[in-house]
Amino acid sequence: MLSILYHAHSLRWSLPTAVMIGSSPTFITLWGAIKMLTLCLPGRFYTCTDDGLYSLYQRLILFFFHTYTGAEVQLYGDTETLLNERKNVIFICNHQCTVDWIIANILASPQNCIGRIRYILKDGLRFFPLYGFYFRQHSCIYVKKSGKFNQEKAAKQLAQLKNSDIPVWLVIFPEGTRMNPELPDVIERSRQTAIEQGIEPFKHVLVPKVKGLQLAVDKLQHHVDAIYDVTIAYGDSVQPETGCRIAAPGMIEFLSLNNPALHIHFNKVPIQDVPKEEADLKQWLLNRFRQKDRLMSHFYSKQPDKKGTFPGHSVTLKIPASTTVPSFLFYSACLVFLLSRPEGRTFYWRTAVYGTVCGCLWMCIRS
Repeated sequence: MLSILYHAHSLRWSLPTAVMIGSSPTFITLWGAIKMLTLCLPGRFYTCTDDGLYSLYQRLILFFFHTYTGAEVQLYGDTETLLNERKNVIFICNHQCTVDWIIANILASPQNCIGRIRYILKDGLRFFPLYGFYFRQHSCIYVKKSGKFNQEKAAKQLAQLKNSDIPVWLVIFPEGTRMNPELPDVIERSRQTAIEQGIEPFKHVLVPKVKGLQLAVDKLQHHVDAIYDVTIAYGDSVQPETGCRIAAPGMIEFLSLNNPALHIHFNKVPIQDVPKEEADLKQWLLNRFRQKDRLMSHFYSKQPDKKGTFPGHSVTLKIPASTTVPSFLFYSACLVFLLSRPEGRTFYWRTAVYGTVCGCLWMCIRS
């Protein structure tokens, strides 16, 4: 019986993972076709079709992380703005686990802006098979750790977004790494940084870094409409016995949950209200993260009227299955078709292997 339960639990996350990762050769093949077909056309044709392809794949991700798991999403704050606008934005968020990346998909879905999502990513991800190469083609920006941050290169890529008039949700995690209660060294380094800067240490977030946001605000201030300030809390990050905070679920853990709860606090800040000078912007960002820390303290409070929620009224965000199921059916059908035929399997593995090698070589040369 235990063996059956173990295998059932494993299948709950392993099958979705196999479909999502296994669809990468199909995705990169479709992207290559789009790139070739739009070479002689104005850039907006490539951007539009690439955004559509990216949206199609990310809706496959949403199928598993929302429709499949039955995730319950509670929104707080400026909910009317989120549900009724369609803007170019800079998206800043606290960072706890790998599922944080998917929160941008969830929030972009009501605005039909999933294809616009671009990330500022850690440099090491550029060698991720197939997708490391693709994210650069999708106008994402790779940056090295703080001490090696190449501002000139990042500024050039951001200027390209503006000059090419590329629609964008630019996702930035200012903390630079995850706030995980199981990593006391990371928390201690953040505490020491706060003391060195003469500020009170945070309890539930890390001290944010301003460089990435500074560049984005400087280069995109006339291209984006607002900063979306997002705070995430996971319902499954509380120890039931003690009520203390524990690590947020990663992707595998999240896929294994039934009806996981997501609590998301959302604020829109018009770009004209954001300071432009670095010192002022740094203080503004610290204030935003101080507010995030208060929100998270409310969520992890042991008081019955506070714990497990953010302050204020919430609305439930529902993503219709009709927007995610077609992507699941499409990519699943492509995967089955390719793997069910000898020539399909040959094409599949050659695409996966050669595509990964060529992508990594290209990234090395461009770096």
